[in-house]
Amino acid sequence: MQKLFRYRPLSEFLFKELYYQEIYFASYKELNDPLDMSLRVEFTAREENEIEYLIWVLLKTTLTVFESNISESEQENNSRLIAFNKNHESRNSFKRNLFIQLNQLKSSNSFINIDLLECAVAKAVEECSINFKINLSSFRNEIQRLSIKFLESSYATCFSEANDDFLMWSHYASKHSGVCLEFSLENERMFPYKFTGRRKYDQNEYLQRISKMEIEATVIWEGLNKVEYRDEQAHINFFEFAPVFDNEHNCDLIGLSKSWTHKFAYELKHAFSIKTKPWSYEKEWRAIEINFGDKQAPEERIKHYPIEVLSSIYFGMRTPESVKKRIFKIFSNQRKDLKYFECKPTNGRELTFERWEYFDE
Repeated sequence: MQKLFRYRPLSEFLFKELYYQEIYFASYKELNDPLDMSLRVEFTAREENEIEYLIWVLLKTTLTVFESNISESEQENNSRLIAFNKNHESRNSFKRNLFIQLNQLKSSNSFINIDLLECAVAKAVEECSINFKINLSSFRNEIQRLSIKFLESSYATCFSEANDDFLMWSHYASKHSGVCLEFSLENERMFPYKFTGRRKYDQNEYLQRISKMEIEATVIWEGLNKVEYRDEQAHINFFEFAPVFDNEHNCDLIGLSKSWTHKFAYELKHAFSIKTKPWSYEKEWRAIEINFGDKQAPEERIKHYPIEVLSSIYFGMRTPESVKKRIFKIFSNQRKDLKYFECKPTNGRELTFERWEYFDE
């Protein structure tokens, strides 16, 4: 049986989370690590034909359209761009040259970022004598927009293998005033969520002074990812994700109803499970929700767990006694076998625990 722990800060929201057995999925802006779920886009091209999509985006973001007052210079630039796009020989020459430029950069750089890509585009434009100006600023904005759409619509909730790390209690449990929840997972690498269906409404039952309403609940086990700790933050390849970028309004990563999107969602989950090495002490596991649609409001990112998966609650060294008793009362009628512990300091960074028992004053 796998045991994972979840540190929670002390606030009024804590009691609501415990009462309703809530798990909150955070956006990348709510995470402590500013690089976490902040994917870089990398531009290594493995085949020359991959450059076709890059050229398409460069042209699309350069072409001036849907503006009432286009200057003569912009009109001229548009005309030259369209003529270039129709000239297969010129386009193929530019594609070949740009592919060569990127390969040369790759030989001396482990990571081709957008700055290096723009240098390659500028050099290919010069060597191929392209007679229109490519709007690199607009291209950069488009890549940033698509990247942010991934980030702002994907969410994570975090667990740890450790419940006795002194710093974790300081960072995530209100400086030892909060709690740490222990979950016992009978299906390893999977976490159970409880989904409550609609109440079955019966008018006759409703009108009675005392009546029962039937509500169906379903438990679904979903995968957990163990976080990898590396020297550099994660990235995705621009050319590999071209099908998603090019079909942003028709990919539905969150629902996975389109089979061609599955591999991209799994790759993103893997990328979002990579953090830099300074965070390795957290020994983190996480559940990740991949979305490429509209951003979700905080209340839409709350899931519920079945109470059976919660096995113990650990109180920090500074957790007030009144808080301990309040938490005990939340679960007293639901989980008689729930165990409670309180932290005790040692001479090192780790903590030890002693059983805590409820008593009336």
